[in-house]
Amino acid sequence: MSRHFTGDIGQLIQMPFGLKYHHYLEQNYLPEYLAITIDTRVAPLRKEQINNNPSNIITIGDSFSHMEIRGYQNYMTYLSGEKVYNIRVKLGTNQFSVVAALINSEIIDSFNCHTIILQIVDREAIEKLSRMDFELLYKAKEAEVTHQTVNTNKDSDLYNLCAFIRLRIGYENPVLQRNLTHKCFTHSYFSRKLFHFHDDMNFLYTSKTDIDKAVENLIRLNEKVLEKGINFIFLLAADKYDVYRPFITDDFLPVDTTTDELSEILGVCVISTKPLLQDMVRDGEQDVYMLHDSHWSYKASEAVAREVIRHISLMNCEPALY
Repeated sequence: MSRHFTGDIGQLIQMPFGLKYHHYLEQNYLPEYLAITIDTRVAPLRKEQINNNPSNIITIGDSFSHMEIRGYQNYMTYLSGEKVYNIRVKLGTNQFSVVAALINSEIIDSFNCHTIILQIVDREAIEKLSRMDFELLYKAKEAEVTHQTVNTNKDSDLYNLCAFIRLRIGYENPVLQRNLTHKCFTHSYFSRKLFHFHDDMNFLYTSKTDIDKAVENLIRLNEKVLEKGINFIFLLAADKYDVYRPFITDDFLPVDTTTDELSEILGVCVISTKPLLQDMVRDGEQDVYMLHDSHWSYKASEAVAREVIRHISLMNCEPALY
């Protein structure tokens, strides 16, 4: 991480939010990483890796699942005492295809887990779900959960220079700024300012056809996991814009409802984090998401972990609730 441009938003827009704010957040993290990460970008996932070290819970997701010491899996392990395996894949990989490959291979049996948590950021959920091809995916073999090369050029000096030039000439700024009704962050200067990805607004282009297909595919995926005798949780990581939308001063801005139908599917455990995190902001909690980053903070990680643990407890006691 750059000493000057902290957070992924700071890196993108070449903006120095300052180290004081970054260090304030860091001092509140759990002291160690308790969950176990299996990084399929480094080596193929093989059942031999976990034969002698089975887990209770498997998580698969995007960058919200790869926050390590400040992530929700770490708080799940800390709060519940259960062993959590996070399978890390290259960003941009379709998490659904990874679950499909797992379920269709003997690897899943080696884990001997009771719950699979599939996490995805809200803005990508409908698109990725609607494009699943079950006829293809469920022919997936063990080898498909495998090594993928990692792009090491993203944080290079050349990358940062190009980003700096692009932004200074006003070309495709990937970050939008909004004014907030009250102090939502502990930053000394930007406490009432929201910085969020332009992609958070992708819901404006989502079609009803894609939503219907996403609902159908999520039901099928849930059935495939349940056939293995494993609980399935679909965890929607709310976009930053969606969480803070009620507190933006511009009343005319649209509200994202594109994933609401997913939460209404009978028999599928879908955890939408948006209401939970909005309530925290409404109650005056600051830094629910990080000012200088597109991800939730350690505060939200702990709250989400508690909510997931609650759902797992309900599923283990009374599966009929879902």
